[in-house]
Amino acid sequence: MTGRAPPATREESGLSVLGYALAVLPALLVFAVIFAWPVISFVAAGARALVDSDTGLADIVGGHSMLTRYGVASLVLAFTTTFITLILGYPVAYYLARSRSRLRYYVYVGMFVPLLFSIVVRTFGWIILLGSNGVLNGVLRGLGIIQEPVVWLYNFWAAVAGLVHVFLPFMVLSILSSLSRIDERIEEAATILGANGLRVFSYVTLPLSAPGVFGGCAIVFSLSMGVYVTPRLLGGGRVQVLATEIYSQMLELGDWSAAATLGIVLMILTFSVVAIYRLLLPSRIAGR
Repeated sequence: MTGRAPPATREESGLSVLGYALAVLPALLVFAVIFAWPVISFVAAGARALVDSDTGLADIVGGHSMLTRYGVASLVLAFTTTFITLILGYPVAYYLARSRSRLRYYVYVGMFVPLLFSIVVRTFGWIILLGSNGVLNGVLRGLGIIQEPVVWLYNFWAAVAGLVHVFLPFMVLSILSSLSRIDERIEEAATILGANGLRVFSYVTLPLSAPGVFGGCAIVFSLSMGVYVTPRLLGGGRVQVLATEIYSQMLELGDWSAAATLGIVLMILTFSVVAIYRLLLPSRIAGR
């Protein structure tokens, strides 16, 4: 019969921690050189550019105001995408959480398999679907509904459709995690006490799932604010947001200072909206 192993001494614990630290040190150095240092340099350049007389924040918000043109466009695109994704994602998440049908497994597959493909592939899929010679126009012309191709691409709503398709799984996953933790007996008790389906949803289900709703909205909004590929390809140059302008300033115009400044503005806008939403969330839940 073997006895219990003696507890590790403080010196042994310290050596163990030191060993782990030395083991991850090479990875941390590689991370610092490849990722952290360029990011810090870019942010530092943006901070310096904010106070520069030629490319600073005062120049951006004045005159032709890139902040107004691209910042507002980014906010509108992100809010629209988040709202539509929430409206579509909540029923899907509720169905996946409450349904016992075998059909829900196919919904799972259809919802999450696209995550295996890159955003570029999914965006080009929308171009194939909505193009002048694409699938949708081909079907409508074959049915005799239209005679000439309808222009579905290269506008604001084409970009929104692509972003909703890309980010919908994130919203569904976030809401699903909250709905799955709700005890169904609470909803049954509300029904027994005389509440109809709408009141049960409004006063029980929705408040209890609010953390998942907030998490999904925060994720989708943050990703929508910084996305580049979808507005660029599906917008066809007509949907100009901060991310596309940062790309243009860096790689087309070579103005790294302006790009860094816009990057700081993008970060501030995104964090500000998420922080305000986070501050308002508890009071709304308590109010119910």
